[in-house]
Amino acid sequence: MKRTWVKKTSIIWRIDDRLIHGQVIIGWCGQLPIDSIYVCDDEIAANDWEKNLLIMAVPPHINVNVLSIFDLGKQYENWISSKKLAMVLLKSPAILNNLIENHIKISKVNMGGMHFQKGRREYLSYLFLSEIEIKILTMLMDYGIIFECQDLPTSPIYDLRKIIKRK
Repeated sequence: MKRTWVKKTSIIWRIDDRLIHGQVIIGWCGQLPIDSIYVCDDEIAANDWEKNLLIMAVPPHINVNVLSIFDLGKQYENWISSKKLAMVLLKSPAILNNLIENHIKISKVNMGGMHFQKGRREYLSYLFLSEIEIKILTMLMDYGIIFECQDLPTSPIYDLRKIIKRK
């Protein structure tokens, strides 16, 4: 299945272990009218050096912020009502699970790059997952969240549940 993202929501939730990088800036922000990027990561939010490094990677016409899970929860309601498109970047399914446990309502997630690490198995050329990540993702799918694997907005979309079942 190949399609581009249409603005049915004001937020694109994306899991990508590299967070802000070329595919996000050029591929996603260059193809879609993304106004803001939010990185949700407790460790990076607490480290000014890492936070500033990520912020410097974003062109000045795009708002960018690095937030803890708690701070994201406080700002989330404002994003839902916004007419502008935002992308929230998470580096792992565990962070997404923490957001859900903190009552953040998320219905669809884009699975971007989850790259090779020891203990991870290949599902797509850009998607390697561990058994723990599979358990978290399966639990979240059973909860009702839709996961679409797509590295760029013009690339084919794969249903994560079908990808996992095939392996």
